[in-house]
Amino acid sequence: MAWRSRFERTKRFLDRFPWLLPCLSFSAGWLGFILVQRGEALASFVALIALAGWPWLLIEPFVRRRIEQGQPGLGNLVVNFISQSLQQELLFFSLPFLLGAAQPDLGHWMFAGLAVVAAAISTVDPFYERWVAARAANRLLFHGYCSWMAALVVLPMVMRLPVERSLPLSLLIVTGTILLTLPQALMSLRTGRERATWLASIMVLPLVAWQLRSHIPAAGLTVTEARITQSINELTPGPAVTRLAPAQLEVGLVAFAAIRAPTGLWQTVIFQWRHRGEVENIVEQIHGGRNEGWRTYSRKRIFPAEPGGEWTVDLLTPQGQLLKRLRFAVE
Repeated sequence: MAWRSRFERTKRFLDRFPWLLPCLSFSAGWLGFILVQRGEALASFVALIALAGWPWLLIEPFVRRRIEQGQPGLGNLVVNFISQSLQQELLFFSLPFLLGAAQPDLGHWMFAGLAVVAAAISTVDPFYERWVAARAANRLLFHGYCSWMAALVVLPMVMRLPVERSLPLSLLIVTGTILLTLPQALMSLRTGRERATWLASIMVLPLVAWQLRSHIPAAGLTVTEARITQSINELTPGPAVTRLAPAQLEVGLVAFAAIRAPTGLWQTVIFQWRHRGEVENIVEQIHGGRNEGWRTYSRKRIFPAEPGGEWTVDLLTPQGQLLKRLRFAVE
């Protein structure tokens, strides 16, 4: 058949250049990331292309059966090839956003590192065929993870959802989609113990992700400038300060930040001032679409009687995702 011949030629070509698709996907991710930083609407179009692999989770079993009916043995080859290509697209598109949003935080590094490992697995055929493609349960779960990575990036860009709403919605959609493919996944597992473990995994993993949500980089939000200062004039901050005497606190302190976000996005952020276990949260709102970032700040005028020591000001999403960490000391 003509389409089979074209497919085999395409597969042979990509087998000769295995890094072509990942490089193209990674380039598309950086393009989308740059467009978001520039506030251009074209970023949404680029993001939609990346998310095209999401519905594949539902139609994969149907496509596999349909091809097998006409060409026995070909269904697994075609579907596994398409699945692997889409997974590479989803992961490598998401990586620039995750890396761009990651802060010097162990949780962020681990989350981004896991995405890098998954992207590498999707491109190394021996690992992919042994650990992912060999069973439908593993393949569908891996595809669900890839779709979730892309959803964390795409939902704020396309649907203009704040990151605190994008995270639970993406978890619900991906978990629901995996549950719809449950019969195929369970049939690929040999023992009752394997089936029970897999069922427990798809229930527990979303809950674990939710509990660890503060360690997930807020993809799509980028802090372009941030400082602690003693003055601000028409949203222009004064010189940065890192060490102060207690007497200097009488005029108060300002935590300033400029935050880039996708065009049309309204997002709540929290300035969290911390000192010796005491915490004060100051809530502000930003709007997306400005090339230089939305400029906002929190001013603190009241300090404890003994303010000496290290202070930390964390810029957070409402769910605790770290955007930026500022430090200063009172001596």
